[in-house]
Amino acid sequence: MPPKALHPLRIAFLLDSLSGGGAEKVMLTLAEGFANRGYIVDLLVCKMKGALLETIPSNVTVIPLAPSPALSSNIYALCVGKTSLSDMASLWYRVRKVPFTFRYLRAISRYIIENRPAGLLAALPKSSVNAVLAKHISGVGTRILVGVHANHTFLLRDGGEAHMRGLVKSIYPRADALVAVSHGVASDIASIISVDREKVTTIYNPIPGLDISKRSIEPAGHPWLDSGTIPVILGIGRFSAEKNFPLLLRAFAMVHRKRAVRLVLLGGDETSQDQRRLKMDLMAQAEQLDVSDAVDMPGFTSNPFAYLSKASVFVLSSRYEGFGNVLVEAMLCGCPVVSTDCPSGPAEILDNGKYGELVPVDDDRALADAIFRTLDDPPEGDYLRSRGHSFSVENAVDQYQKLLLTEESI
Repeated sequence: MPPKALHPLRIAFLLDSLSGGGAEKVMLTLAEGFANRGYIVDLLVCKMKGALLETIPSNVTVIPLAPSPALSSNIYALCVGKTSLSDMASLWYRVRKVPFTFRYLRAISRYIIENRPAGLLAALPKSSVNAVLAKHISGVGTRILVGVHANHTFLLRDGGEAHMRGLVKSIYPRADALVAVSHGVASDIASIISVDREKVTTIYNPIPGLDISKRSIEPAGHPWLDSGTIPVILGIGRFSAEKNFPLLLRAFAMVHRKRAVRLVLLGGDETSQDQRRLKMDLMAQAEQLDVSDAVDMPGFTSNPFAYLSKASVFVLSSRYEGFGNVLVEAMLCGCPVVSTDCPSGPAEILDNGKYGELVPVDDDRALADAIFRTLDDPPEGDYLRSRGHSFSVENAVDQYQKLLLTEESI
């Protein structure tokens, strides 16, 4: 009996969780974009928790995945993920160091066998590795796309996924396509997994400009921004080391000594113990710098655009990025931006400084000076919005559609 055909209009997206990170937001945006085009869209989620839990598009079907015991999952991956004895020995060495990596592998492969989607897009190392192996297990011709949303040189060296380096190097090349969110990220992942740079496609992240414009005019619900009496400097992102909020606090303290300004750090996932701890460290740092009365950290909000449209400057202080979605979101709200020139993404978004100042990573003096200059001479909002609209959802869905689907499926 010939194998059952793929479902030409079914697309799946795979996430580790629904934490409030940029990669997760992009996946939800893409899922909604495909659903709006008439595709049946399934969102596979390993852990049904995180700040984005209430923001899943209504036209997307959520499929929570059930984990298997760690030991049996590792043996399962070992037996079906490799063939030669040397490869099996190599994989065993890796899985014993990452005991929970493959707990959702059975559930993902079962989904592929039962639903036979035309394409599946994964993001972040753990889910991407599982997606590639799940296709191998299922024997189904579903196209697997691995989305590379971060600079892996940093992420796999000192980030939360450092233990995944060996698996990324051995498994990523087996995907049907690799998609990087910036040219810098594309070059980085190609060097890490030893493939030709031409085999990695760059697709800039989709940012829903019309939706952002509508939501940006709402009240922020924060007295500092809604009153508009004192300039507010804004930082947005999860509380993690790569976002480098301590740098922004130091630069803000320098500006605060000479100007009446305030700082709002928006974001963070209260379900994450690590993020709660880092937030407490930042509050202690603000006390030490004697700026605690001028700093607020109100947490995650589903509408950061109301904040961006009323802030005087948005600052991205990261050590590294994959793309930097929030820079585009800020420009769509007409908010002036200052960013570290970190790998990878900000320089591409800002066209090497044409649309916002770029400063060296970890240089608080340079960051403070750029904030001063931007406060004194902000660019026109319409100028920034025109740049922001070039990163549209429609463009991104067009490009992903070509990679996810065969010619016959489109």
